[in-house]
Amino acid sequence: MRSVRTGSGERPATVPTVVTEPTALAFRTGSRSPHGCGHITGRRRVAALAGALLLIVPTAAGCGKKAEIVALAVDALGPDPFSSTPFGTDRSHVQPVPDGGVRAGDLPGLYGGSLRKKTCDKASLVKFLMDGKNAQKARVWAEVRGIGVRDIPAYVKKLTPVLLRNDTLVKNHGFRNGAKTVFEALLEAGIEVLVDDRGQPVVKCNCGNPLAAPDIRDPADISPDIIGDAEWRRTFSPRRVTIVRPDTTRRVRRFHLIDIDNGRGIGRPAGANARDVRLPAPSIPPGDQRPADPASPAAPSIVGTWRSSGPISSLISVEPGDAGAFIGVLASDLQLGPGCVLRAGRRTWSMRGAGPDYTGSVTAVDMTNCGELSEVPATWRLTGHDTLTICLDLDQLRCETLARTDG
Repeated sequence: MRSVRTGSGERPATVPTVVTEPTALAFRTGSRSPHGCGHITGRRRVAALAGALLLIVPTAAGCGKKAEIVALAVDALGPDPFSSTPFGTDRSHVQPVPDGGVRAGDLPGLYGGSLRKKTCDKASLVKFLMDGKNAQKARVWAEVRGIGVRDIPAYVKKLTPVLLRNDTLVKNHGFRNGAKTVFEALLEAGIEVLVDDRGQPVVKCNCGNPLAAPDIRDPADISPDIIGDAEWRRTFSPRRVTIVRPDTTRRVRRFHLIDIDNGRGIGRPAGANARDVRLPAPSIPPGDQRPADPASPAAPSIVGTWRSSGPISSLISVEPGDAGAFIGVLASDLQLGPGCVLRAGRRTWSMRGAGPDYTGSVTAVDMTNCGELSEVPATWRLTGHDTLTICLDLDQLRCETLARTDG
């Protein structure tokens, strides 16, 4: 078994407070920037170009700092564990799939498992939390999960044990001095978790800590320097980091897992109250794009020219990029202020996806001189042929709708 470190005990920066204005979002001076940069001290305005949507922020001093998270290796309990007695067994040397990114919780092959044994002991977790000696822990645990203490047994019964196949970002909740602690965490591939009926990781098995979706949106900001385990640090790639964003409208009845012992498929009923069954290996692992069915009509493409609907009208032309990517460039000049006119042809978007959903980033621009600054994470959704919605998610979600102009 490898020696591991639990990561730094220093707490990550909090998510900045966001104030909504008529055509902009503004960060309060003294908060941290959304990309792990230093304290915001400047007063220049910055625009993140999402059609006519302007994200106005003060510029940050010393933006060389990476996203602040705690890296938790296989077998590491991590800071502030609910229990020092493990409820599950992680697996070392799980080979990550090539690509990570934002994934649905029911994606075939997203998680792994084994037919030989289930290693997350849900009964022991419930027994621990319902023990009168752990009443404070049970209260905090239930609060994080949004349930009552008396509902813990029924809630845990419905959870499903799986192994992470990729390094995965989560929000980890610990327990210290009678209260919860909260920090962003990077969990190494091979860590066992319990997922809910949407496929969202909600419990770290070895320590019992409740988990939630992370606030960090862009794994590209993660530095290998946060990883204490030398072997993990050597092989780490931000491109393989996964963020689980499940479909909240659809419950998973059965998870299609990869058997980490032999690469075959496993069908695991949600809640694991029924027996696992052998299935073929998932044909589309995380990161692959499903090929189009030649017998079906072509899906609408994001490629084209789009006009924003806001008070500052702009035209964005989306073009194919390299290796399945897309880029958005200004199709006409855009004036942001007296000292800033963005010229046609300037690149403003970068995105990937097979449609109708895409993920990527938009460019933040200094409105005093049109200089490019950082990239802001964004998502796009294509509705039908003619409507494109872009959203920036920085604590508050702000979206803009664009209409196709090229037919």
